[in-house]
Amino acid sequence: MKTQIIQLNKNDDYISVRDKMSWSQTGRILLVWPGKNQALNRRLELNLVKRHSNSLGAQLAFVTHDSEICYIAKQIGIPVFNNPRQAQHAHWRMDKRKNIDLHDEKTHPSLETMRDSIHPQSLVWLEHPATRIICFVISVLALFVLGIFILPGATIMLYPLEKIQSMTLSLSADPSLTAINLSTGSLPIYTQEVTVEGRENVTTSGSVIIPDQVAIGGLRFTNISDRKITIPMGTVVTNLGSYPIRFVTSSNDDVTINPGNSVVLSARSIEPGISGNLPPNTLVAIEGELGTDLTVTNPYATHGGTDASVPAPTNQDIRLLREHLVEKLEQAALMELNTLIQTSDTLITPTLKIIEIIDETPTAAVGEPGNQLGLSMRLRFQSQVVAAEELSSLITPILDANTPTGYTPVESTMVLRQLTNPTLGEDGNAHWTISVQRKLQADIAAEQAINLINGLSTPQAIDRLKGSLPLTAEVQIILIPEWWPRLPLLPMRIQVVQPETK
Repeated sequence: MKTQIIQLNKNDDYISVRDKMSWSQTGRILLVWPGKNQALNRRLELNLVKRHSNSLGAQLAFVTHDSEICYIAKQIGIPVFNNPRQAQHAHWRMDKRKNIDLHDEKTHPSLETMRDSIHPQSLVWLEHPATRIICFVISVLALFVLGIFILPGATIMLYPLEKIQSMTLSLSADPSLTAINLSTGSLPIYTQEVTVEGRENVTTSGSVIIPDQVAIGGLRFTNISDRKITIPMGTVVTNLGSYPIRFVTSSNDDVTINPGNSVVLSARSIEPGISGNLPPNTLVAIEGELGTDLTVTNPYATHGGTDASVPAPTNQDIRLLREHLVEKLEQAALMELNTLIQTSDTLITPTLKIIEIIDETPTAAVGEPGNQLGLSMRLRFQSQVVAAEELSSLITPILDANTPTGYTPVESTMVLRQLTNPTLGEDGNAHWTISVQRKLQADIAAEQAINLINGLSTPQAIDRLKGSLPLTAEVQIILIPEWWPRLPLLPMRIQVVQPETK
């Protein structure tokens, strides 16, 4: 049978739903409730909708998950489905609603009969004053007994006996390990890198000879041509040989020479030093085109050229400066590494090494003059480190295995002290010795203490606890209320506290 599906919204009421149903031309009408289920949520409206459906000659069903609507629909005989697909494929079974006869002709009982049935007469002995007094006394006694068990409370402050556990352990760090080795006391390591830079200066200890003063002398130029020749100022002449020494004329003006004549001009060596002190008749060559028209020579030896000794760095200066700077950078690297690693980690200082020279720049070289030798370096260092977690994982089981029976360690009381600095052995591993201490506390179970003292007076409880438990200080008992003479009988009303001791 064809089904008309009508989707309701939260604002629909009986009037709007009836109008939507009137347009239906099918034998079955399916009303689908919105998600918030605010439409047609009253029993009267649902009855009216069912009555209108009957007037149209159509079957009616609902699709909803609202428990209240489902309940009302069941009461008035309307099928309810979980979804439209289920409703379309199901058979709508119409349950006939039972008619309620509002005109009941049965005779109703009188008000007196109803009152007597609701309030029957009580027994005579219950109304007797003695019965009431006895019940009152029993109630008071019950409350008193109940108060003895529930009202009092107590707090017991126990200070368990403490002792110090200490051991000396020999440790080693093995780069080949990935986990701790309890049998050998070996620890794995991780590497940490750091880059540092610095600069140092030292006074040079060597010396070097450098040219100082230029040599001077006279040059005789002779015109061998048949015309006048002009010698320009700054004319350069040299000697002959593998290492020519060059001189330049010192005249301030050009000089003209007639054919067959000679002239003597002053000159100085271009480069300073004793190399410019030449014997007579050594400077015989003229640079440039004048060499074909003129001859030249120095009739007297040139003189005045000198050398000087000045400070200069040596190979030893550079070596010592480098060693000193590297040592300084090593110390800086150790300080920097200690700031990078965790506070409790152990830095294996003998494993510190340079893994890269990023930059090395001296300010002077061997043979170059200079009073100061400077060197700047930038190095990358690497060192092995033992993590605190690994160290704790090795030490804790050893301490636990040597803990006396009846004691437990107090948390956060372990103290490590390094007795020897790590050194590298022949096996390539680092070895060192440490001492470790921690605080132990006697085991006292709260149930044990409670079972010893419940129901006792305060002095009796203190004496029994002192004689039965390992304590280091006087027991303190706080009763609630303070005037109560004895500790509670109920264990649940006694609280045992073990304060931390400094």
